Amino acid sequence: MKKLVLDLDETLVYSTMEPVGQEPIELSAAGSTFYTMIRPGAREFLEHVAQKFECTIWSTGMQAYVESLWNYLNIDGFKLWGRDYCKPVEVHDGREPFEKPLRQITEDLSEIIIVDNTSTMFTKCPLNGILIRTWRGDTNYTELSHLRYYLDWLITQDSMQRDHQSWRLETLCLRTR
Repeated sequence: MKKLVLDLDETLVYSTMEPVGQEPIELSAAGSTFYTMIRPGAREFLEHVAQKFECTIWSTGMQAYVESLWNYLNIDGFKLWGRDYCKPVEVHDGREPFEKPLRQITEDLSEIIIVDNTSTMFTKCPLNGILIRTWRGDTNYTELSHLRYYLDWLITQDSMQRDHQSWRLETLCLRTR
């Protein structure tokens, strides 16, 4: 089965230590309280992809945070990987100090895709990465519906490795056929 790795923060949810937005969800993990908003269409998107892919939610956040948030979402069929599964990297330019090495999930990179709002997470495997726009609470956001359509097409291809930079435009072209 083909594999889908989804970033959590600013891809599917937006979490902060202070209340944000109109109706933030208050959760706690490891003795800390945090507030989360769920990206529009995220639940439907997650339920859909869970039926088609072997799915992993991967975050540079602590495992307790990931589990607390996922318990709230209550969607089956996902492996949860927090910071402990990330590889620390030395950075000097303010970039994310972790990477998500896909080879921890599979050696066959033609069978896996990662969706993240940070392109540095797939710099070592650029043909496996779909860059999604960072989400911080805009309630009029519809990008996940376009991504769902693209992933439905992508799963039918022999290899999921390709240049995904124009995935939004390709999706519009596919939808007009």
